[in-house]
Amino acid sequence: MNIAEEIIKLSQNENPLGPSPMALKAVSEHSESMNRYPEPYSQKLEVELASHVGVLPENIFACAGLVESLDIIIRNFVKNGQNMIIPETTFVAYKVLSKLFEVDTRFSTMTHYGIDINSIIENYNDDTSVIIIANPNNPTGTYINQDELIKLLEVVSPNTLVVSDEAYREYVSVEDYPDTLALQKKYPNLMVMRTFSKIYGLAGLRVGYVITTPELKLKLERFQAPFTVSHVAAVAASAAIKDKEFVDSSVQSNREVREQMYAELVELGFDLVPSQANFLFIHFPSTEKRDSVSKELRESNIIVRPTDFFGDSKAMRVTIPKPENYKIFIACFKNIPPS
Repeated sequence: MNIAEEIIKLSQNENPLGPSPMALKAVSEHSESMNRYPEPYSQKLEVELASHVGVLPENIFACAGLVESLDIIIRNFVKNGQNMIIPETTFVAYKVLSKLFEVDTRFSTMTHYGIDINSIIENYNDDTSVIIIANPNNPTGTYINQDELIKLLEVVSPNTLVVSDEAYREYVSVEDYPDTLALQKKYPNLMVMRTFSKIYGLAGLRVGYVITTPELKLKLERFQAPFTVSHVAAVAASAAIKDKEFVDSSVQSNREVREQMYAELVELGFDLVPSQANFLFIHFPSTEKRDSVSKELRESNIIVRPTDFFGDSKAMRVTIPKPENYKIFIACFKNIPPS
């Protein structure tokens, strides 16, 4: 067994079951066409995605992972004199891109590690052009419900873009998670982002999509370079959305291990946040304690993600592993005092 096989990587929220088998088969069948350029703007994939989610193709914008769309939005949709609002503890790419493009960014506070809609509203003003919410939130795993999202949409101007980043939506098990596609009919300024990097196991291929109005899609396309979604990525994504058996098994495995993992860690005395994603957020009394636990896990070849860059220097994010690796992980924690 080589070193790569020995390492249990729980740091990047990848699907531990691997990629969709139907996606693998499709990639293999199209391997000899890798010498051909892909479509400039993924029109075929957009048609298939539109059918999959129940909208028109002019409502779908395919992209090379959601970071490409976030780059376009943060770089081009927030003008001088305008501002953007993001939570203080959230997906690191929002902060990296806002700093890179010198965007005036306001940070809403968290309540019990969850995104506080009231704080977003308090930070909002007439110059706010973009609000980005990861739902479920990365790295905490918390979510905002339908009523909370409606409350925000009722307050902001129709000219303010509200982005719901739903990278982990397939893992959600609660009933009051927002039906964003239904809400878009009343609130066209609500933009929805989804990805193939998580449940479908295609993180290495970089493909995602945005569901939005035809007008906003054209605006996104205006700033997108051609050929960013590769032929292999498009073929794999097209097959993956049809692989219901794989998605269902991934959801079931994640839910079972997540619930067991949460319960056991809480019983051991650790401070956790209930999660609606494929990871858990574990908070510690100090940065030093967090780092010592990370070190002990590394000595057992388990890699987790410290959350400093996400906005919390006393926590770690742990991807939900497959069942056999969960047993190894929890055995390590049983030897670690929580404080």
